[in-house]
Amino acid sequence: DRGTEEVGLQFRALLNSPQSAGHLTSLGASLRFQSSMPENLKELAIILVAREWDSDIEWTGHSILAAKAGVSDGSIEAIRTHKTDDGLSNDETVVSKFVHEMIRDKKVSDGTYADAEKLVGQRGVVDLTLTVSYYSALALAQIALQLEMGPGRVSTL
Repeated sequence: DRGTEEVGLQFRALLNSPQSAGHLTSLGASLRFQSSMPENLKELAIILVAREWDSDIEWTGHSILAAKAGVSDGSIEAIRTHKTDDGLSNDETVVSKFVHEMIRDKKVSDGTYADAEKLVGQRGVVDLTLTVSYYSALALAQIALQLEMGPGRVSTL
């Protein structure tokens, strides 16, 4: 069960810009509940983004959802410890490479794009791209606004 304290904290802070917060919330809902990506790969992408940005708020909530969606404990731990080179399945590796290239390299290679498109289709690649973008935006907002875990919550990152 995702901790509502963290969600409430970050969105309360964003409500200082209500119209933008509303648009961001709508995008997030679309990506979470209407994505064409398989649930396990979508949650995997989210925790990869959370790990890249050291977002304990997103990691703590979504690592639980990733496990519920079928991401193995071994894969979650490989992401947490930055050991994705040898700790992920083939499908997970495709998503991991896409996320890492997008965030670290600020571009996605033709080969990685083709692998992702083969795995999740063209719409899935767009959903993956928007998922990485959305959760990066949340992580950056958490950094800039200095948001921390809610009272009584412990980071699992």
